[in-house]
Amino acid sequence: MVHTYGEIPDNVRFKPYMPLFPNTWKLYQTFGWDEFHQFNLDSEEGCYNFFETRFNESIATSEDVMTGKLKAPDKTLSYILVLPNVAIRADLLQGTSKLFAGESVDLTYIILKHDTQEVFALLNGHLEEGLPVDWWFVRPDDELLDRRHMKIGYKLKEIPSRIKDLRKSSLRLIDVFKDIRNERTPQWASADYFVVNAYETFALNLLYEPSSYESISQGYDGWAAKELYRLPDYAFALIPWPEMLNFFLYQGRAEFTKKLAGLATLGHLYISPFEEKNRDLIIQLHAHIYEWYQTEKIAKGVPYPIQTLKCEFPNLKQKKDMDHRFDYRYPPGDWIKPSDLGLSEQELARGVYLDVTHETPVTEKIDHSHIISIGIGRNTDFMK
Repeated sequence: MVHTYGEIPDNVRFKPYMPLFPNTWKLYQTFGWDEFHQFNLDSEEGCYNFFETRFNESIATSEDVMTGKLKAPDKTLSYILVLPNVAIRADLLQGTSKLFAGESVDLTYIILKHDTQEVFALLNGHLEEGLPVDWWFVRPDDELLDRRHMKIGYKLKEIPSRIKDLRKSSLRLIDVFKDIRNERTPQWASADYFVVNAYETFALNLLYEPSSYESISQGYDGWAAKELYRLPDYAFALIPWPEMLNFFLYQGRAEFTKKLAGLATLGHLYISPFEEKNRDLIIQLHAHIYEWYQTEKIAKGVPYPIQTLKCEFPNLKQKKDMDHRFDYRYPPGDWIKPSDLGLSEQELARGVYLDVTHETPVTEKIDHSHIISIGIGRNTDFMK
């Protein structure tokens, strides 16, 4: 049975954006709303693990780059905190971060509940000279979420659900975050401030997306939800949008993806890791969903970068057919499969950096000889 858009309860805030994100949308279509909703609830700890792993590894990798401990930073992948959906080469991290965020900046991730749009958790990172130097996390039971805005009186956790508009609620949240920042780290009181709004469903979608090109494109779709697709609001929003990022966004999905991939990996494809903590948690709680991931995502492979860039949506004016309004249409050709790379499930889950770019034709067979490195951050093995 394929579950339909109409079966999703109308009071679910994330409902208009569900078909926009292919991995969680297909999960819902396969297992239905009750199980999907429970999966989101059970995966809340996974959201913490997802961001914790990325922040910690990014900070540690940056330190090793600066001290010269990292053997081959041009073959080592890390994460850029400004855009959590983008994996980046360690030697490009500092320059790209400064390009988007500037010299000194605080960045708080606002993780929103998929059903109510309340704040589920907060994750703050601080960048100096483009490098992450500090971070803290606020879990759902933290009393900080009950802190009130001085002017409007709303609790921090309820601001997005009561104001609804993510841009307006973000500006109110920044007021509160600056007060918290100035109390905790007064030495950075003059730093710029950005917030990233991401529903927990968006984070889950990224967790199940192996292609770095697809991850970048889905970040674009979160912005385009409001700007182009005329949905009620953004599904993923960096507020305020950095000027350079805005410039890329308005060039369209393909150009945005190509430019960010160029800044992150010089255009090379990275098969993103599936963090071990999350893998173990999902297998323990929802083994059949992890089995779905292996058969429906990994076994079928990832698109060549050129296929992602040339991917098209159908006619978005067909609003009546919500179940297929955001179907992705890829150019013909085979996809890159783990069996072609000669890797085990465990090896692939570590992350694989490939000598494959948007200039690689789909007729070129991708095999083990195209692997540059396996792993993420300091735990990277080099093949070339």
